Formats: sequence, structure tokens, C-alpha cells
Amino acid sequence: MAFESWREINRIRKNHRDAIYFYANLQERFYTIEENDILPDELDPDDKNLLKAFCDCTCIEETEKNKMCNLYRQIEQGTKEPIKMDDLETWVHLETRFGKKVLMAVLCYLEKDEKGLIREYVGMIRIMRKQELENREIVTSFSNDKNPAFLLKKIARFQAEHPEREYAYIQFDVRRFKYINEKYGSDTGDNILRYIYDTLDVMCDKEHLHCRLSADVFQIVTYYNSREEIMEFIDKLDEKIRRYGDIKLSITYGVNIVPGSSTAYRKHGDEAGLARAEGKRTILNKVVFYEDTLMNHVKQTGAIEEVEEEALRREEFQVYLQPKYQYDRSHAKIVGAEALVRWIDANGKCKSPMEFIPVFEANGFIYKLDCFMWEMVCKVIRRWLDTGRQPLPISVNVSRTYLQKEDVAGYIKNLIDKYQIPMELFQLEITETTENAESLSYINSLKQAGFTLLMDDFGSGYSSLCMLKNTPFDVLKMDRQFLDECLDSKQGKTIISHVISMSNDLGLSIIAEGVENRGTADFLYDNGCSVSQGFYFSKPVSIPEFEHMLDEQQTEQQR
Repeated sequence: MAFESWREINRIRKNHRDAIYFYANLQERFYTIEENDILPDELDPDDKNLLKAFCDCTCIEETEKNKMCNLYRQIEQGTKEPIKMDDLETWVHLETRFGKKVLMAVLCYLEKDEKGLIREYVGMIRIMRKQELENREIVTSFSNDKNPAFLLKKIARFQAEHPEREYAYIQFDVRRFKYINEKYGSDTGDNILRYIYDTLDVMCDKEHLHCRLSADVFQIVTYYNSREEIMEFIDKLDEKIRRYGDIKLSITYGVNIVPGSSTAYRKHGDEAGLARAEGKRTILNKVVFYEDTLMNHVKQTGAIEEVEEEALRREEFQVYLQPKYQYDRSHAKIVGAEALVRWIDANGKCKSPMEFIPVFEANGFIYKLDCFMWEMVCKVIRRWLDTGRQPLPISVNVSRTYLQKEDVAGYIKNLIDKYQIPMELFQLEITETTENAESLSYINSLKQAGFTLLMDDFGSGYSSLCMLKNTPFDVLKMDRQFLDECLDSKQGKTIISHVISMSNDLGLSIIAEGVENRGTADFLYDNGCSVSQGFYFSKPVSIPEFEHMLDEQQTEQQR
């Protein structure tokens, strides 16, 4: 039996007299733990396999246990596949036999054979000293985007070792991390970030540089051999960090492949960030590689921003109206409309809102566009009143991107006073999201000003039934995707039925979006939702077309 590593403990102990040591010979499956009066009994199993005992014990929280299991699995994997690390380390909060909860460092020194497979390890676990805790916080905070020189120098040295090779910049973050902070608290959010950082410490060897860039954004720089190898690494990492206790995390990764001879380290990281941002536009791909298509996207964004002001001045943005219908199985009647923007350029080409709305929301131009739309809608309603046409309420969108920065209520109220139109004809649609005190304050200001408020895209992902008990909204608009997914099953249809019933019981009106066939329209009506919009009834149309539809409806009613 080989005990070379075990015999070295006395030499190691000279540097760490306050530690508890443990040893494993993985070929012989022999384990031992040094006698101590600190570790709880659960961590002194009969087989003396301390790392496995950590994974099985109940004396630490589930999230702490996950970190130890990650380390344990890394070692087990290292007995089958070559590993480049010489040691592995993590930290856990542990309640000792004395009942004191402390942060303990767990370090394993690895002994490998000529193939790079782990055969033995000597482990050490000890209470972290106050100075060590402070130093760890300093290093963690220093290695981020606020102090980039530290990281950039490490990357420069790393790439300089093999400039002939290619390198992969992997950048990732947690989807909807702000929502997690608001729902579970900032302390839990901070613990999640520490958990991810500690897992990176275990996962990443000397050929995988890693750091936390800022907030919930992390970056890894490593050698690039093949896309398959990078995807395999990301899959292993994702498996370890995608769950924190009962909280499931959705991670988005951006990857940029660069030549080792390049010194544009910051630019390469930014490009990986662009790929990451592109990945967050859809839930279909958790990993996006930065390629020419992304650069084309950046160029398209620049082209849109270059002409946006001129397009607004030339009134290339036009108001289209999508009718809202009251339906009763036998006939449908237009009872309102939603105002939607269309961009028809000087060449007569109609740009999809998906091309320009995200750009405008990101650069703030969306507020100018919405102001234009609001005034155009006021003009339409005023013209209907002046010409004797029976006016119908029109709902307009209010973006949350500026809701807390601008006096939206005051601005629209001035428009309504300017054009002398009844307030009930000008309704506001606001996309649902998680509510906090500040956003609710602004929404309440719109309600107090007398506006009818519609919660757009209800069911799109942030819905909370609790938020409805004191909601300032008057109308719920069921999201198209929510509707489509629920109508695929009996249980889903039950959910839709209860949502409609609940809204009616709460005194909230309800409208269904995206109705595309009679079966859906009939189901909604049978379950108490009589107002809908969607392509089954009508696509968005120009104002003259909408007015023509109203005239035809009035003529038919007079017969």
C-alpha cells in the first residue's frame, strides 16, 4: 500500500499547525482522518472517506454540500481522466462540535501518476482566520471589471506562453438575476455569486483563468482546441452551477475564439459579452459563439441609430391599429384597438418592430417614439370626435425602461388636455413584470391620474397571483404564448379557465391576445373571456383601413 503522501503530512504540518488532515489512496480505496475535536460526528464515518461524508451529511446547508460534492466529483473524475490541477480547494460554513458556525477551507493536494490520473490525495481542513477572510474578499473584488488591469495582465501572460494557439473567452451570467435579488433578497443573491465563484475555483485549473467581472457576470479564458471541447466544459460547469438549493438558475454563455497573438484582451471579452447578450434574446440557445453574424447585428444597430432621429422627423413611423373584438360565437364586434408602431422608410420598406424596438429600448430613443405615438393617437381620437364618428378606446404602450425616469402621467395628461379628448378613450398598456415599491409608485401615479391601465403579456414569465390582490391595473391581457402553451393540455385549459374566473372575481376585465382560430375564440368565450384580439379577427391595419372596418360595422348594424 502506497503511503508516500500520508508520510508527508509532518512536513506540511509545519506550515499549518491548526489543520485537520485526511488521506485517501484511491487505488486501494483506503481512507483515514486525523483525530480531532472539531469535526461533528457525521464527518467521521466508519470508512473515513471525509469528502463523501460531506456530500452525505446534514450538518451543512444544501448549497454548501453542493460545493463539496463538486470537489468530490472532480476528484472521482480525475481517477478516470487526466487532470491538470495539482490541488483543489473550496470553502464551507460548518457548525463544529462546540456549536460554533465557522468558515472552513478544504484543500486537497493531489498525487497523480504518469498519465495524469489521480491516485492519492492529502487533504487539509481548517478554520479560516480573519485576515485570510479579508484577503479573500480583497482578491475577489480586485479581480473584476472595476480593476481590469489585474485580470488583463494574467491573460497577457497566459496567451504569451503559446501565442501560436487559439484561445476561448467564455463569458456568462444569470438570467433575470435582478428578479432573484428582489424575490429572495440581496443576501441570497450575494451567496449565489459566491457559490458560482467557489465552483469556478474547483472547476478551473491553471489553463482556465477565471474571474467575476461585475455584478453576476463571470469570465473564463482557456485554450481552444475544438468547439466540442468548449461545449463539453460548459456543460459540466452548467451542471454544477445551475441550481442553488431550491433555486434553479438559468445561465447564458457567450464564447469568442481569438488568436493567441492578439493583445486586444478587453475587446475579446467585450465580444464574448455581445455573444452572451445575443443569447439572452431567446431561451433556445444557452451558448452563443461570437461570429460575423453578431458583428453584422452590431452594424445593423448602428445603422438604425444613425437614422432614427431623421425617421422620426419625417414621420416614417406610423400608427397601426389592431382591433379588439367582443365575441359571442355568432358574431364579433369591434370595441376598441391597440396602437402599434410600423416603420415605413423612404423607400417604402416596412421594418419589423423586432428590428428596431430592442435597439430603441436599449439606447433610450423609445421614449421619443412613444411620445410621438401618444400624440398621433390623440389626433386620431380628436378627428373621430370632430367628424362625428363614434370613437372607440385606443390603448397605447408605455415602456418600463423610462417609467421611473420621466413624468409620463403629466406628459400624457397635457396631451389629453391639449386635444380635449375624454380620458377613458386613451388607455395605457404596461408589460407585466415583478413589482417593487418604486415601480408600483409610478404605476399608481398613472392610476391616480385617471387612466385605464392594462397589464400587457400577463402570464409571460413574471406573473404572481399575489401581486393581483392590490394591483392598480384594470385589465389583464393574457399573453399569446401563455395561451398557446396552456391550450395544449387539459390541465392548461383548466388554468386558463381559472385565470379568467379569478380576474372576474377580482373585478378585473380580461382580454386575450394572439387568438388565431375559432376554436380558441370559442373556448375563451365559453369560459368567460369575451374580448379578444389576434389574426383570427384581424391583423394590425392602417388607420384608414380601421376606419373603413368601423364604417362597414356601423352599416351592418343599421340594417
